[in-house]
Amino acid sequence: MDTILDNKGKTLKLIEKELKRFEEKLSSAINKYPMQVSNKIIDFIFSKSKKIRPALIILIAKALEYDLPDCVIKLAVSSELIHNATLIHDDIIDNAQIRRGKTSLNVEIGNNLSVLSGDFILAIAMRNLAECENYLIFNVFSEALTKMCIGEIDQNFNINKVISINEYIEKSQYKTAELFSASLESLCILLDIKEKDRIKDFAINFGIAFQIRDDYINIKKTDKLKPCLSDIYNGIYTAPVIFLFEEKDNFYDLTKEEIIKNLENNKKIHEKTLLLIEKYAKKAIASISFIKDNQYKYELIKICENLYKAD
Repeated sequence: MDTILDNKGKTLKLIEKELKRFEEKLSSAINKYPMQVSNKIIDFIFSKSKKIRPALIILIAKALEYDLPDCVIKLAVSSELIHNATLIHDDIIDNAQIRRGKTSLNVEIGNNLSVLSGDFILAIAMRNLAECENYLIFNVFSEALTKMCIGEIDQNFNINKVISINEYIEKSQYKTAELFSASLESLCILLDIKEKDRIKDFAINFGIAFQIRDDYINIKKTDKLKPCLSDIYNGIYTAPVIFLFEEKDNFYDLTKEEIIKNLENNKKIHEKTLLLIEKYAKKAIASISFIKDNQYKYELIKICENLYKAD
């Protein structure tokens, strides 16, 4: 389990009952439409997944002392399904060989079936949202999906280019934070939570910090569940590389291997990246300061802190 949620097992234990409900509905959502690749899709979704989005949905609701009706669990399922669909499509685009420590789905069943599997998962996610019987959350997710696609398309047009740190933050928001935001905004809509704007602020800042951390781990070679340094080799230049570019006048003369070598022992760049993660993680924590102290709020704070403390 990823150290973001681990917290010595406390976080998962605290919401164990709710996560079990989530996992049961997630499995039944896929198995409702049996087909030859269903087992592989379920294996992919459950294999060493952080399930951070469902966990945040559950923790926010519990911190605000709300019960979790079936529609909230369905929301958590949809959020996780959408996330997994994007991972499948990303692996096809990146020609990735490994995901979550196992052979990626595109390698196992081929690109054609992987595309269709990702589309299938998205369709199931939309059906789950429809069962919540609230058209407002459809608007929220359609906007988020649009921004996620824009983020990916813009990234494609910037292959082997160094963008500004502000452009990188915006890309991180579109690619990653918008799904966190849609999930938690929809939670607010379903439960009629009044502090929707503050919860959305939490989601956006958490999502940005989460993406920067993911990018940072990629260049540190510490993630054994997926290929390290893949971003650099694919020409996707994230925060550490942007900071290196600011140091090196001859950056575009460097080979990929030289970029990696320059990053390996550059303490200043590592510190700047961690400080950037900390900046947005602390913004996320500040956004939920209105929640009265309880064990669920404490776990939310610990998850945010783990973004820049866990390594």
